Amino acid sequence: MPREKVKRGRRAADKASKEASKRKRDDAPEDDVPKRLKPSTDETDETNDIVEGADYIPLDDGQDQEGAPVGDMPFYGLLDPEEQEYFSRANEVLETNQFGDAEERRVFVDSVYKEADGKELKIACSQSCSRLMEKLISMSDMRQIRRLFSKFIGHFLHLVQHRFASHCCETLFINAAPGVTQKVSKSKRNHEEEDGDEPEPELSLAEMFMKVIEELEGNWGFLLTERFASHTIRVLLLVLAGEPVDLSLSDSIVASRKKERHGILSTDAPEENPVAQKRSVPESFEGTLKKVMQDMVSVLDDTYLRALATHPVGNPVLQVLVYLELSHFGKSSAKDAKSIIRRLIPDDDFEEGTESTVFVRGLLYDPVGSRLLETIVRCMPGKLFKGLYKNFMRDQLRSLARNITAGYVVLRVLERLGKDDLQNAVELLVPQIPNLVERSRVIVPKTLIERCIVRGVDTAPIARVLETTYDSDPAKRLNQMLGLDGAQEEAEGQEPRPSELGPDANQKGAKLHNSLFVQTILTAPGALSGLVYSSLLAQSSESLVTIAKDPTTSHVIQKALTLPTSTSQFRRQFAVRFTGHLEELALDSSGSRVVDALWPATKDLFFVKERMAQELTQHEMALRDSFVGRAVWRNWALDLYKRRRGEWAAKAKGLDTGEKPKSRLELAREKFAAKAAESAKNADNA
Repeated sequence: MPREKVKRGRRAADKASKEASKRKRDDAPEDDVPKRLKPSTDETDETNDIVEGADYIPLDDGQDQEGAPVGDMPFYGLLDPEEQEYFSRANEVLETNQFGDAEERRVFVDSVYKEADGKELKIACSQSCSRLMEKLISMSDMRQIRRLFSKFIGHFLHLVQHRFASHCCETLFINAAPGVTQKVSKSKRNHEEEDGDEPEPELSLAEMFMKVIEELEGNWGFLLTERFASHTIRVLLLVLAGEPVDLSLSDSIVASRKKERHGILSTDAPEENPVAQKRSVPESFEGTLKKVMQDMVSVLDDTYLRALATHPVGNPVLQVLVYLELSHFGKSSAKDAKSIIRRLIPDDDFEEGTESTVFVRGLLYDPVGSRLLETIVRCMPGKLFKGLYKNFMRDQLRSLARNITAGYVVLRVLERLGKDDLQNAVELLVPQIPNLVERSRVIVPKTLIERCIVRGVDTAPIARVLETTYDSDPAKRLNQMLGLDGAQEEAEGQEPRPSELGPDANQKGAKLHNSLFVQTILTAPGALSGLVYSSLLAQSSESLVTIAKDPTTSHVIQKALTLPTSTSQFRRQFAVRFTGHLEELALDSSGSRVVDALWPATKDLFFVKERMAQELTQHEMALRDSFVGRAVWRNWALDLYKRRRGEWAAKAKGLDTGEKPKSRLELAREKFAAKAAESAKNADNA
């Protein structure tokens, strides 16, 4: 064989070998474990005393633990190309959600369910169609949810571990939770069967949840750290407890920050959202929940239970367990030596060298473990918290506030301090504020100000240190506070945490928190808010328009115009800075909110409000052609201003009660009725 062919064949073989190895790497499961951060260089000596791994033992990824189910995942089959295409189109329709009314949407959902009959498990395990199943469940009524739930019974142990089906189970549990107390009468079930509909399941939703518990029983220890099952287990625990389960909350311990939201109940207001409220549950759920929690932790000794605190998958489950133990079953449960909180923190005094102290110190600087410590601090009994703060946290408060991870635990500590302890905390933290501001870690000073306002602690020391921290020129001071001077733009962000952010997100996070910090300062009466108000008055009109059109910083101007700390004298000088720029602001999505805020801000400045209304009406066509412009036109009642100036003036001055003026005929009728009543009264007296 010619040499060229041999060489070419060898190259082809090498290429095929490389492609095979690459394909093998691509098919491997993704590593979802976040990297741990190195301790910050600005830590005190306490940090250096911590030996990595000395106070906890890392768990495995949960794949080879004792009690893990043995055997391959069952295969439920694949959808045909025609079925795949149909469900893909249905997914697009549900995604757009452009139905004429609720009845039209109900009919469409019914048609999709009929097409999916017998294929529910295939759809739930499909990479492309599992999202359709999630949307379908979120738009279903309780009758449809019960039918789908019954199709999943017997398969939950495998479904909760599936990469795609686990999210369908989670959505199913969330949307089924409000119906656990509902029962379907036999007459209704027989009526539906006579109409030719699919027969109703015999089990109620409460009984179906109990079936899920039976299926998963004996596998809790494994499922705690199973990559896909853990988030479903968290939802199941909260459903059994009747606690709110709302994935739309950014600080929810049910879903991770990377969890995809498919519009599930996100459009409902909190008071109208059934999953955002506590619910009544059957009595059987209480005992079942307690048994499940005991079974989960009984398979782990104390050492491995503490190791779960730093496990990226097991930590959120442990947060839910601690929260339910202390909040749902009462803080008195912490007295039990077998309780979770006692097994984690056996000592009340937190003396140096004790198990509790070593464990807490290990969590403080760990990006994963600190989240559990936040939950513990928020929910722990008062006696245990006092021991933690006075014997351990108080002396380290300065160094903890400087650390980007431990600082979040400091926030939870500040929220629980009484007035005297908070006053002491102000004295400890005020010297650290310049360093925190320089690093753009303003979330600790922000929370400190909020708690001082709540507890009635004097904020003058904070005002003095901020005055020396920022530039003495009021105009430059505001730019520094909002991070608009260029130097702050490269600072580190705070929330979300650095392990979850990239460089661009860090800058956005810093800008957001600077804005929130300034808004919090505005709520404090006295010299503290005066720093911001004087800086706002020192800005030019062009600079204020730029700030007002920024989605993040515009909230500062809105707060400055509407907060109780805003005086009439300030608003008189400040509001007129926007005249001549109202059209530009009204046509901007962020600036239009500032124009809306000018309406209540000028309630006692009628001549300013009238001048602004006149300026806005001069640009009527431009405002009517814009979505945000029409909102401004409506909020300023400019139609009323053009047609009935007197009524508009009464509304602008706050004299309008909102009631429709009575006509002359109505006034005459009232006068006649009053005379008739008086005549009848005189006749009775006679």
